Amino acid sequence: MTSTLKTCYNLRKMANKFRKYLLLACRICLWVLAILFGIRCIVDDSYSKYGGVISGILLPFVPMIVQRIFKIKHIAFRIELLYYIFVFIALDLGICFDLYVGWADFIFDKIVHFLSGIGTSIIGYYALNYYKTDRTPKFFRGLFIVFFSISIATLWEFFEFACDKFLGFHMQTLVTDGVDDTMLDLIAATIGSVIGAWLWSKPFYKKFIEG
Repeated sequence: MTSTLKTCYNLRKMANKFRKYLLLACRICLWVLAILFGIRCIVDDSYSKYGGVISGILLPFVPMIVQRIFKIKHIAFRIELLYYIFVFIALDLGICFDLYVGWADFIFDKIVHFLSGIGTSIIGYYALNYYKTDRTPKFFRGLFIVFFSISIATLWEFFEFACDKFLGFHMQTLVTDGVDDTMLDLIAATIGSVIGAWLWSKPFYKKFIEG
């Protein structure tokens, strides 16, 4: 019995170590890609994806920042891994590999913003836990998650606008219909945040987030 428990403990320890190194590898890969795209921006005048490069360097820090701000002992492995996959799809594939161009600009871009709404609702969930709002009615907690998520989406649109307007980047590709692009992005993110807030009330979702 003791031997079995020791084996289980060692296997769990190895699994935790593997997860830790896998997440580290994801962060390093995102930083390396950002640096490579940054080098391309420097050597290729026709390639001006600086906004994607800046985002690619900064966004891998988000899980660590959230963990420190809300004093979370650990973010569930599956959540952090999905976050890094999302960053790769949204930034590296979307911005740096131009999947936001042409027909994909509407389909791919709106799917990404929809998923971002669900993702940022998780941060809202962590904020609720941090401020111990158990006695607050469920409706208002759900409303907080929705508005928190929409605020993040709005700040991202501000970032895109500032990069394009003041630094000459091309993060908002629909230049002639910039307002339509921004509003559709926010609508997609809002729908995602509403779904995220609804899922928050489900026991299986809490278990999924908390690991």
